[in-house]
Amino acid sequence: MRTIDTSDELLISRLRGRLTDVRYYGLDNEYAGTAVPSDTAWQALDESGARLVEVNALLGVYKIVLDDHRWYQLRPAVKFEPLPQPPVVQAA
Repeated sequence: MRTIDTSDELLISRLRGRLTDVRYYGLDNEYAGTAVPSDTAWQALDESGARLVEVNALLGVYKIVLDDHRWYQLRPAVKFEPLPQPPVVQAA
């Protein structure tokens, strides 16, 4: 895992545009993996001690780590398109 320099505004703005699937994880298991608005996670980066960490560069997975027990997981949103359906053959 690599910590990202958050003073690089160009990089941060690119990541904000790409990483739109955001999940919150913390000690409170009731909310573990809950989807949250991406702006909430990016605002949390302003908290004291918060850092942006690259988890998997190939998949584009990042974390905003607030402390040892709370973090946001950020990744690109994936849109699934339905598979084309085969033509229906009518019986004669």
